[in-house]
Amino acid sequence: MKKLKLIAVLVLFPLGLNLVGVWELQRSTDDHAEYAAYQADLAEFRPELQAIADNSGSRPVMVDVGDGEKMEVKMALSRVTEMQDELDTLLPLTNVMAWVAKGTITLGLLAALVGGLGLLALNWAGRRAMHSRDQLLHSFTRVTKLLPYVLVGHVVVMGAAIAAIVAFEALGAWHAGRLSAGEMKFMFFGMVLVAGCLYSIWQMGTQLRVMLNMFQPTPMDVMGEAVTVEQAPVLWAYVKDLALTLGALPPDHIVLGMAAGFYVTSGDIALAPANTTLTGRTLHVPLAYLGILDEAETTAVIGHELGHFAGADTEFSMRFVPIYHGIERSLVVIGQTLVDSEWLQRATLHPAFMLGAYFMESFDHAVMHWSRVRELEADAAGAQLAGNLAAASALVRISAIDPMLQERLVAHITQATRPTSEHVPVSDLPTTVLREIAALPLTLPEEEMATQLPHPSDTHPSNGERVASLKVSIDDAVRSGTRPLDATQACAAMDRYFAQPDVLRARLTDDYLSHHVQQDAVLVETLRTHAGNVTGDVALHEGARLRGQILIGFSGLLAVAGLILLLAPVLFPGAAGRDPQPFFVGAGIALFIMLCMLPFGVRLFRRAHKTALLLTPDHFVFANLKAPLPIRDIADFNLQVGNVVMLTILLEDNAPLPELTSRSFFAPDVALNKKKRWLMLPMSKFCRDDKKLKLPELAELIGNYVNAGAARHLLQQRSEQSGELKAG
Repeated sequence: MKKLKLIAVLVLFPLGLNLVGVWELQRSTDDHAEYAAYQADLAEFRPELQAIADNSGSRPVMVDVGDGEKMEVKMALSRVTEMQDELDTLLPLTNVMAWVAKGTITLGLLAALVGGLGLLALNWAGRRAMHSRDQLLHSFTRVTKLLPYVLVGHVVVMGAAIAAIVAFEALGAWHAGRLSAGEMKFMFFGMVLVAGCLYSIWQMGTQLRVMLNMFQPTPMDVMGEAVTVEQAPVLWAYVKDLALTLGALPPDHIVLGMAAGFYVTSGDIALAPANTTLTGRTLHVPLAYLGILDEAETTAVIGHELGHFAGADTEFSMRFVPIYHGIERSLVVIGQTLVDSEWLQRATLHPAFMLGAYFMESFDHAVMHWSRVRELEADAAGAQLAGNLAAASALVRISAIDPMLQERLVAHITQATRPTSEHVPVSDLPTTVLREIAALPLTLPEEEMATQLPHPSDTHPSNGERVASLKVSIDDAVRSGTRPLDATQACAAMDRYFAQPDVLRARLTDDYLSHHVQQDAVLVETLRTHAGNVTGDVALHEGARLRGQILIGFSGLLAVAGLILLLAPVLFPGAAGRDPQPFFVGAGIALFIMLCMLPFGVRLFRRAHKTALLLTPDHFVFANLKAPLPIRDIADFNLQVGNVVMLTILLEDNAPLPELTSRSFFAPDVALNKKKRWLMLPMSKFCRDDKKLKLPELAELIGNYVNAGAARHLLQQRSEQSGELKAG
């Protein structure tokens, strides 16, 4: 479907503009031929009139000017002169219009050609990328450089084509004789539209930077600390020795993190909380895993990551991977810009976003294929250093412990963001988490061997496939990877890599928890702002009493007319003649329309001031629901305008379906679609205090109550959780 939309936007729509240009060219050609024929006739007719005028002297002479119309010769001569002057203007104008039409044809074809070739090139590049990693890198890099310029050119050409079409129609309003006020307004309005199109093209200059940079990688946000050789002498020596053994490029930076796993990247990193940008090759090491894994497993995992900078994978890891995932992040930014921008900017950037998303999809299959290949190659590199069993055991151990590690980190974040009087702040999170995990049973569900390890950039093969590729049995890998964790040994193993481990752990703990406390404070303030945006209840009603009165009144007139027609043959036998049937047919039609119209008039009149929807800070109250609808059960809503204004409310998947009471034709009742989980309230209009709400006002009002209710619910949940923590 997305490809069809792109074809429609990039190819079919320009071809449609091209056909409009062909039609306009035909019109301008026909007009030029017609005006040229008139000019030739006038050139032949004028000397004859001049001769008659010269021979007439002072006496008036009438001449036939066509279609039986006679005119005094001097007046006819004056009119011929005026028409020749107008044709002297119209003929060049048709030439200009012909060139404008030809411009539309050319621009439409050019835009369709650019769009079509762009789509074909993307498909070709995506297929070519499957041949090898070098082909993937070459094709992807070339497309990222050319595609933004192609897209900008397409938008500019399309804008120029639309401006040419509007300019042609505005010029086409010019004709012989005096222009009417309406025609002058039409020409002025057309030229304003042309100016608007040209202005939008000029404004492309303000969007050009965004569009040309949309395929430029953006830095990856990472929470952690970059450690120097002085801070982590053993770790740096260890990593460099592994790189030397593998023949791999060593990292330029080692970043210690708390939550994310092991990974390497050569893309730029935006490091928090230091607010610095790291460039070059970076190895991310989760501090706790230096104690959780034994030395052989750690060697296998770090060797795996360094393997991405060894051999055939080096250029792919250093050039393609950071660009690819940087562009993914960039498209997210463009998407947010689309949501927040005005209509002109959205119209400009939307094709770019669509094509950018399709561009990434064109390479997805090749990227997933080569990511799988390179991960298996990196596993082999790690196994080369530590042995196949150690590499397989590390996969299993990380899969088994990571959910427990994340759960404990979340628990400590919750305690830090919602402290109680009994709460003792954690000053050494890595050591605390290791001791807590050591006290828990370590098991591995069978389905874990089909999961993928968490990784911020690569698509990994399944754990079962990776263990099989290492030629290690699943039982041996699970037995080794799920051995008990000794907290004392784990803490000692973790500390041995650093010069001042206690200082480093304390600093990482403070940075990690402070970061989440600050984020939580911003979230709470945002929730409180939303919750405070509404106060009190708002009743919405239809307010269509006048419309109902008009329908009732018109129904009454129809009833009177029907009765008169029924009685006419009796009261006025002469008027009815011999056949009263037409009167009876007319009466029947009038009474039938009255019967159809009257109930709707009464309906509008009776329910005009009945509350159709009561908005409260915590509930939506509908007239025919047995209980108020909690706002927390609302997933989304939308408004559609047609014959009526339809408010549709989408319920959360886990929310119970509301119960309806009996519906009344004369009440503003809501309908329930159980299959789609929709509540639908149709109204001729929505009013508040007898004042009609425009659609944007209504959407803002309902949105404020939905956001406020959701915010109040989340704040209530936080309060209850804090109470549970305090009680615990």
